Amino acid sequence: MRIFPTLGLALTLTLQPAFADYGGSGSTGSTGEGASAGLSNATTRKVVRILKREFDRCQSVESIYRYDCYRQTYKLAGDQIAGNPAYAPALRALDGVETRLQTITRTNRDPAAPLKRKGFQTFTPIKPAAVPKSKVELRRALDEAETILLRSAADTGQVHFTKIAEAVNSNKVLLRSLLAPLRQLIHRFA
Repeated sequence: MRIFPTLGLALTLTLQPAFADYGGSGSTGSTGEGASAGLSNATTRKVVRILKREFDRCQSVESIYRYDCYRQTYKLAGDQIAGNPAYAPALRALDGVETRLQTITRTNRDPAAPLKRKGFQTFTPIKPAAVPKSKVELRRALDEAETILLRSAADTGQVHFTKIAEAVNSNKVLLRSLLAPLRQLIHRFA
């Protein structure tokens, strides 16, 4: 029965630093330092890595499924920083893109096309005719997210937000690189 006191001590020691930044004896008080205490290179790298890896993976699905793939990417990245007040501007930016993609997917859903399974994920298709308009809406959402992130970086002096903004910008670059094949597809069906 000695395992329970040991487990309790381990949990106490593990959780103590996590609560120190949110009040209690380890809080930095009103100096403003507590808000940035939650930023970490490891967390920022993880968010950037998720965005870049998943953007690349989304390129491997047909364009009608890509918007739902991007939506899931932004949700996954946002989930990594949810609950951490120091990343609130980044979460707001990522959630904004996810929400816009959710609207795009819901309003342009193609009921005639099947859902796409890739690994453990399922992607909802949008109508092929909606792809050009959806691309413009997504680019607008990405611009807004990038603006939020870069302003936050300038206001706080934190490079963490700049790095996430660069990853979001890489999604815009991928959208531009897909423009030529998209034009060919439109001309083929026109």
